[in-house]
Amino acid sequence: ALAAIGLGLAATSPEQTGPALVVCGAGLAAYHPAGIAVLAEIYPDGTGRALARNGVGGNVGQVAGPLLAATWPWVGPQGVLWVFAVAAVATLLLGLGTIPAPAGPPARGRTALLALLTLPVVALQSASMLNGFAFRAVMVITPLEVEDFLAALGTTPEGAAPTVALLITVATVAGIPGTLAAGRAIEQHGAGPVIFVSALGVLAGVALLAAALTEALPGNLWLAAVGMAIFGAFSYGSQPALNTRLAELTDADGRAVLFGFTFALRFGLSFGAPLLVLALVQWQATQVMAVLCALAVLPSLWAWKQR
Repeated sequence: ALAAIGLGLAATSPEQTGPALVVCGAGLAAYHPAGIAVLAEIYPDGTGRALARNGVGGNVGQVAGPLLAATWPWVGPQGVLWVFAVAAVATLLLGLGTIPAPAGPPARGRTALLALLTLPVVALQSASMLNGFAFRAVMVITPLEVEDFLAALGTTPEGAAPTVALLITVATVAGIPGTLAAGRAIEQHGAGPVIFVSALGVLAGVALLAAALTEALPGNLWLAAVGMAIFGAFSYGSQPALNTRLAELTDADGRAVLFGFTFALRFGLSFGAPLLVLALVQWQATQVMAVLCALAVLPSLWAWKQR
Protein backbone atom coordinates (compact mmCIF):
# COMPACT_ATOMS: atom_id res chain seq x y z
CA ALA A 1 0.00 0.00 0.00
CA LEU A 2 2.81 2.43 0.85
CA ALA A 3 4.55 1.63 -2.43
CA ALA A 4 1.35 2.35 -4.37
CA ILE A 5 0.86 5.64 -2.49
CA GLY A 6 4.44 6.72 -3.14
CA LEU A 7 4.27 5.85 -6.83
CA GLY A 8 0.96 7.65 -7.21
CA LEU A 9 2.40 10.71 -5.47
CA ALA A 10 5.39 10.76 -7.83
CA ALA A 11 3.12 10.34 -10.87
CA THR A 12 0.77 13.19 -9.92
CA SER A 13 3.41 15.54 -8.47
CA PRO A 14 6.84 15.05 -10.05
CA GLU A 15 8.29 17.74 -7.77
CA GLN A 16 7.45 15.43 -4.83
CA THR A 17 9.53 12.55 -6.20
CA GLY A 18 11.97 12.68 -3.27
CA PRO A 19 9.33 12.25 -0.53
CA ALA A 20 7.56 9.71 -2.75
CA LEU A 21 10.70 7.57 -2.86
CA VAL A 22 10.88 7.71 0.94
CA VAL A 23 7.29 6.42 1.16
CA CYS A 24 8.02 3.67 -1.38
CA GLY A 25 11.19 2.70 0.46
CA ALA A 26 9.35 2.44 3.77
CA GLY A 27 6.79 0.09 2.24
CA LEU A 28 9.37 -2.08 0.51
CA ALA A 29 11.54 -2.22 3.63
CA ALA A 30 8.59 -3.37 5.74
CA TYR A 31 7.60 -6.08 3.28
CA HIS A 32 10.65 -8.31 3.73
CA PRO A 33 10.68 -8.79 7.52
CA ALA A 34 6.89 -8.83 7.85
CA GLY A 35 6.21 -11.09 4.87
CA ILE A 36 8.90 -13.62 5.69
CA ALA A 37 7.90 -13.73 9.36
CA VAL A 38 4.30 -14.46 8.29
CA LEU A 39 5.41 -17.25 5.94
CA ALA A 40 7.60 -18.81 8.63
CA GLU A 41 4.63 -18.81 11.02
CA ILE A 42 2.14 -20.19 8.50
CA TYR A 43 4.44 -22.96 7.26
CA PRO A 44 6.47 -24.06 10.31
CA ASP A 45 7.17 -27.50 8.83
CA GLY A 46 7.95 -26.34 5.29
CA THR A 47 9.58 -22.97 5.85
CA GLY A 48 12.44 -23.53 3.43
CA ARG A 49 10.25 -24.41 0.49
CA ALA A 50 7.76 -21.63 1.27
CA LEU A 51 10.52 -19.03 1.42
CA ALA A 52 12.01 -20.42 -1.79
CA ARG A 53 8.70 -19.94 -3.62
CA ASN A 54 8.54 -16.43 -2.21
CA GLY A 55 12.06 -15.78 -3.50
CA VAL A 56 11.16 -17.03 -6.98
CA GLY A 57 8.37 -14.47 -7.06
CA GLY A 58 10.92 -11.78 -6.25
CA ASN A 59 13.19 -12.91 -9.09
CA VAL A 60 10.29 -12.89 -11.54
CA GLY A 61 9.50 -9.37 -10.40
CA GLN A 62 13.09 -8.25 -10.94
CA VAL A 63 12.95 -9.56 -14.50
CA ALA A 64 9.48 -8.11 -15.16
CA GLY A 65 10.30 -4.69 -13.69
CA PRO A 66 12.50 -3.52 -16.59
CA LEU A 67 9.88 -4.81 -19.03
CA LEU A 68 7.24 -2.63 -17.37
CA ALA A 69 9.66 0.30 -17.43
CA ALA A 70 10.10 -0.27 -21.17
CA THR A 71 6.56 1.09 -21.69
CA TRP A 72 8.07 4.57 -21.17
CA PRO A 73 8.06 5.56 -24.90
CA TRP A 74 4.31 4.87 -25.12
CA VAL A 75 2.96 6.07 -21.77
CA GLY A 76 5.57 8.63 -20.68
CA PRO A 77 7.36 8.88 -17.30
CA GLN A 78 4.20 9.54 -15.29
CA GLY A 79 2.47 6.69 -17.08
CA VAL A 80 5.26 4.28 -16.12
CA LEU A 81 4.85 5.27 -12.47
CA TRP A 82 1.11 4.59 -12.70
CA VAL A 83 1.85 1.18 -14.25
CA PHE A 84 3.97 0.30 -11.23
CA ALA A 85 1.36 1.75 -8.86
CA VAL A 86 -1.29 -0.52 -10.38
CA ALA A 87 1.08 -3.48 -9.98
CA ALA A 88 1.57 -2.55 -6.31
CA VAL A 89 -2.19 -2.44 -5.72
CA ALA A 90 -2.59 -5.80 -7.46
CA THR A 91 0.10 -7.24 -5.18
CA LEU A 92 -1.75 -5.90 -2.14
CA LEU A 93 -5.04 -7.45 -3.25
CA LEU A 94 -3.41 -10.80 -4.03
CA GLY A 95 -1.78 -10.85 -0.62
CA LEU A 96 -5.03 -10.10 1.18
CA GLY A 97 -6.81 -12.83 -0.73
CA THR A 98 -4.26 -15.64 -0.62
CA ILE A 99 -2.39 -15.50 2.71
CA PRO A 100 -4.12 -17.84 5.19
CA ALA A 101 -4.43 -17.00 8.85
CA PRO A 102 -1.77 -18.42 11.20
CA ALA A 103 -2.58 -21.87 12.52
CA GLY A 104 -2.33 -20.93 16.18
CA PRO A 105 -1.34 -18.22 18.67
CA PRO A 106 2.25 -16.96 18.56
CA ALA A 107 4.71 -18.85 20.69
CA ARG A 108 6.20 -17.29 23.81
CA GLY A 109 9.86 -17.53 24.67
CA ARG A 110 13.04 -15.54 24.38
CA THR A 111 12.69 -11.88 23.55
CA ALA A 112 14.09 -10.53 20.31
CA LEU A 113 16.85 -8.70 22.19
CA LEU A 114 18.05 -11.83 23.97
CA ALA A 115 17.94 -13.80 20.72
CA LEU A 116 20.15 -11.17 19.07
CA LEU A 117 22.82 -11.82 21.70
CA THR A 118 23.01 -15.58 21.21
CA LEU A 119 26.02 -16.97 19.36
CA PRO A 120 24.03 -18.81 16.63
CA VAL A 121 22.17 -15.61 15.70
CA VAL A 122 25.39 -13.57 15.75
CA ALA A 123 26.96 -16.11 13.38
CA LEU A 124 23.94 -16.01 11.12
CA GLN A 125 23.82 -12.21 11.07
CA SER A 126 27.51 -12.11 10.16
CA ALA A 127 26.95 -14.48 7.26
CA SER A 128 23.88 -12.54 6.15
CA MET A 129 25.67 -9.18 6.22
CA LEU A 130 28.70 -10.41 4.29
CA ASN A 131 26.50 -12.19 1.75
CA GLY A 132 24.71 -8.91 1.11
CA PHE A 133 28.01 -7.08 0.88
CA ALA A 134 29.37 -9.59 -1.64
CA PHE A 135 26.20 -9.43 -3.75
CA ARG A 136 26.27 -5.64 -3.88
CA ALA A 137 29.98 -5.62 -4.75
CA VAL A 138 29.39 -7.92 -7.72
CA MET A 139 26.53 -5.75 -8.97
CA VAL A 140 28.68 -2.61 -8.66
CA ILE A 141 31.95 -3.96 -10.06
CA THR A 142 30.61 -6.06 -12.95
CA PRO A 143 29.32 -3.11 -15.04
CA LEU A 144 32.63 -1.27 -14.61
CA GLU A 145 34.70 -4.30 -15.56
CA VAL A 146 32.51 -5.17 -18.54
CA GLU A 147 32.83 -1.61 -19.83
CA ASP A 148 36.63 -1.79 -19.53
CA PHE A 149 36.68 -5.23 -21.16
CA LEU A 150 34.62 -4.07 -24.13
CA ALA A 151 36.44 -0.74 -24.37
CA ALA A 152 39.61 -2.68 -25.13
CA LEU A 153 37.70 -4.12 -28.09
CA GLY A 154 36.64 -0.66 -29.26
CA THR A 155 33.12 -0.61 -27.79
CA THR A 156 31.74 2.61 -26.27
CA PRO A 157 30.25 2.63 -22.73
CA GLU A 158 26.80 3.08 -24.31
CA GLY A 159 27.41 0.01 -26.43
CA ALA A 160 28.44 -1.96 -23.35
CA ALA A 161 25.17 -1.24 -21.53
CA PRO A 162 23.16 -4.06 -23.23
CA THR A 163 25.88 -6.57 -22.34
CA VAL A 164 25.86 -5.46 -18.71
CA ALA A 165 22.07 -5.69 -18.58
CA LEU A 166 22.17 -9.16 -20.13
CA LEU A 167 24.70 -10.44 -17.59
CA ILE A 168 22.64 -9.14 -14.67
CA THR A 169 19.52 -10.67 -16.21
CA VAL A 170 21.35 -14.01 -16.51
CA ALA A 171 22.12 -13.90 -12.78
CA THR A 172 18.53 -13.01 -11.90
CA VAL A 173 16.97 -15.69 -14.10
CA ALA A 174 19.44 -18.32 -12.87
CA GLY A 175 18.35 -17.40 -9.36
CA ILE A 176 14.91 -18.92 -10.03
CA PRO A 177 16.02 -22.58 -10.36
CA GLY A 178 18.72 -21.90 -7.77
CA THR A 179 16.14 -20.76 -5.23
CA LEU A 180 13.84 -23.71 -5.96
CA ALA A 181 16.76 -26.14 -5.60
CA ALA A 182 17.73 -24.48 -2.33
CA GLY A 183 14.18 -24.92 -1.03
CA ARG A 184 14.30 -28.66 -1.73
CA ALA A 185 17.78 -28.96 -0.23
CA ILE A 186 16.67 -27.18 2.94
CA GLU A 187 13.82 -29.66 3.38
CA GLN A 188 16.19 -32.61 2.90
CA HIS A 189 19.41 -31.49 4.61
CA GLY A 190 18.54 -28.43 6.70
CA ALA A 191 19.35 -24.78 6.19
CA GLY A 192 22.88 -24.86 7.65
CA PRO A 193 24.66 -26.83 4.92
CA VAL A 194 22.76 -24.94 2.23
CA ILE A 195 24.09 -21.64 3.62
CA PHE A 196 27.67 -22.92 3.44
CA VAL A 197 27.39 -24.55 0.02
CA SER A 198 25.73 -21.41 -1.33
CA ALA A 199 28.67 -19.29 -0.15
CA LEU A 200 31.08 -21.65 -1.92
CA GLY A 201 28.95 -21.50 -5.08
CA VAL A 202 28.92 -17.70 -5.02
CA LEU A 203 32.71 -17.68 -4.72
CA ALA A 204 33.08 -20.16 -7.61
CA GLY A 205 30.79 -18.13 -9.86
CA VAL A 206 32.58 -14.88 -9.11
CA ALA A 207 35.97 -16.53 -9.68
CA LEU A 208 34.84 -17.58 -13.18
CA LEU A 209 33.42 -14.11 -13.84
CA ALA A 210 36.66 -12.44 -12.75
CA ALA A 211 38.78 -14.87 -14.78
CA ALA A 212 36.72 -14.13 -17.88
CA LEU A 213 36.83 -10.35 -17.53
CA THR A 214 40.59 -10.33 -16.86
CA GLU A 215 41.17 -12.90 -19.64
CA ALA A 216 42.91 -15.22 -17.18
CA LEU A 217 40.82 -17.99 -18.77
CA PRO A 218 39.59 -18.27 -22.36
CA GLY A 219 35.92 -17.85 -23.09
CA ASN A 220 35.46 -14.10 -22.81
CA LEU A 221 31.83 -13.05 -22.30
CA TRP A 222 30.50 -16.60 -22.64
CA LEU A 223 32.53 -17.63 -19.59
CA ALA A 224 31.43 -14.43 -17.84
CA ALA A 225 27.80 -15.40 -18.48
CA VAL A 226 28.42 -18.86 -17.00
CA GLY A 227 30.04 -17.26 -13.95
CA MET A 228 27.11 -14.88 -13.51
CA ALA A 229 24.64 -17.77 -13.82
CA ILE A 230 26.44 -19.74 -11.10
CA PHE A 231 26.70 -16.63 -8.94
CA GLY A 232 23.00 -15.85 -9.37
CA ALA A 233 21.84 -19.40 -8.66
CA PHE A 234 23.78 -19.68 -5.40
CA SER A 235 23.40 -16.06 -4.28
CA TYR A 236 19.63 -16.05 -4.58
CA GLY A 237 19.50 -19.63 -3.31
CA SER A 238 21.22 -18.58 -0.10
CA GLN A 239 18.37 -16.24 0.85
CA PRO A 240 15.72 -18.85 1.81
CA ALA A 241 18.41 -20.79 3.68
CA LEU A 242 19.50 -17.77 5.73
CA ASN A 243 15.90 -16.81 6.47
CA THR A 244 14.86 -20.37 7.33
CA ARG A 245 17.76 -20.72 9.74
CA LEU A 246 16.81 -17.47 11.46
CA ALA A 247 13.21 -18.68 11.77
CA GLU A 248 14.48 -21.89 13.39
CA LEU A 249 16.50 -19.93 15.94
CA THR A 250 13.72 -17.59 17.07
CA ASP A 251 10.23 -17.74 18.50
CA ALA A 252 7.29 -16.37 16.55
CA ASP A 253 6.72 -13.40 18.87
CA GLY A 254 10.16 -11.90 18.19
CA ARG A 255 10.71 -13.10 14.65
CA ALA A 256 9.58 -10.00 12.78
CA VAL A 257 11.95 -7.80 14.81
CA LEU A 258 14.88 -10.09 14.07
CA PHE A 259 14.03 -10.27 10.38
CA GLY A 260 13.90 -6.48 10.33
CA PHE A 261 17.34 -6.30 11.92
CA THR A 262 18.65 -8.92 9.49
CA PHE A 263 17.46 -7.09 6.40
CA ALA A 264 18.82 -3.81 7.74
CA LEU A 265 22.23 -5.49 7.83
CA ARG A 266 21.86 -7.39 4.58
CA PHE A 267 20.53 -4.54 2.47
CA GLY A 268 21.48 -1.42 4.40
CA LEU A 269 25.14 -2.03 5.18
CA SER A 270 25.71 -3.81 1.87
CA PHE A 271 25.27 -0.47 0.12
CA GLY A 272 28.67 0.41 1.54
CA ALA A 273 30.21 -1.91 -1.05
CA PRO A 274 30.62 0.87 -3.65
CA LEU A 275 32.46 3.01 -1.08
CA LEU A 276 34.72 0.10 -0.19
CA VAL A 277 35.47 -0.50 -3.86
CA LEU A 278 36.49 3.15 -4.26
CA ALA A 279 38.71 2.89 -1.18
CA LEU A 280 40.51 -0.15 -2.61
CA VAL A 281 41.30 1.20 -6.06
CA GLN A 282 44.96 0.27 -5.68
CA TRP A 283 43.90 -3.33 -6.25
CA GLN A 284 42.18 -4.73 -9.29
CA ALA A 285 38.40 -4.46 -8.92
CA THR A 286 37.83 -8.12 -9.77
CA GLN A 287 40.16 -9.11 -6.93
CA VAL A 288 38.16 -6.95 -4.51
CA MET A 289 34.97 -8.63 -5.73
CA ALA A 290 36.40 -12.13 -5.24
CA VAL A 291 37.82 -11.31 -1.79
CA LEU A 292 34.46 -9.98 -0.56
CA CYS A 293 32.77 -13.19 -1.72
CA ALA A 294 35.48 -15.28 -0.04
CA LEU A 295 34.93 -13.41 3.23
CA ALA A 296 31.34 -14.68 3.30
CA VAL A 297 32.46 -18.33 3.32
CA LEU A 298 33.84 -18.54 6.87
CA PRO A 299 30.85 -16.95 8.66
CA SER A 300 28.59 -19.17 6.56
CA LEU A 301 30.45 -22.23 7.86
CA TRP A 302 30.24 -20.78 11.38
CA ALA A 303 26.48 -20.26 11.02
CA TRP A 304 26.07 -23.86 9.84
CA LYS A 305 27.99 -25.35 12.76
CA GLN A 306 26.24 -23.30 15.46
CA ARG A 307 23.37 -25.03 17.24
